[in-house]
Amino acid sequence: MKKDCVAVGLICLILAGLAGADYLATSISTDGSAMLATSGSDQNGSFVSRVMGVDAARLVRTVSGDDGVHDLVVSGSGPVLVSDFASTLLRNPEIRDRCIFLDAGSDRSLGEASVYTSGILQKGEYDASRAIGTDLSGETQVNGSGLLAFGSVGSGNRSLKTRGFVSGNLSVQDFFRYGGRV
Repeated sequence: MKKDCVAVGLICLILAGLAGADYLATSISTDGSAMLATSGSDQNGSFVSRVMGVDAARLVRTVSGDDGVHDLVVSGSGPVLVSDFASTLLRNPEIRDRCIFLDAGSDRSLGEASVYTSGILQKGEYDASRAIGTDLSGETQVNGSGLLAFGSVGSGNRSLKTRGFVSGNLSVQDFFRYGGRV
């Protein structure tokens, strides 16, 4: 019975990944092991996430194509591996309206922005949300014990680069927004 449920779940995950869905939601609870990988791209940017949980674990993923939102929540009492990356070209469509020297078809890129997180938690919870559009915004919240590397890079007229590394018992909250106003 348990093997049948796992096989049906894997088939559904594979078919959903091939369908190019505008909205995708997956929830997995297991006392064995589970791996979940997601990637996507459009004219605004791209994202990639991979997560693996061993022992008692819960993985929840939602992806919305319309508003570029990618959410990932992972909790486990055993080892959890996470890797998450998102990037975008920062654009400001208002520039075309304000400058008469730009033609209506030009799309002014103000720079690029990317954010990443990767690590291994011995136990704990990882919660990440990314919104990719004409800007890049989101948050990462991690509670538990383990190793975590995270950071972001923004380039263009204003450049900013951040990096962080945490190990041991940890509680991390990382909020970011590139392009636009806070």
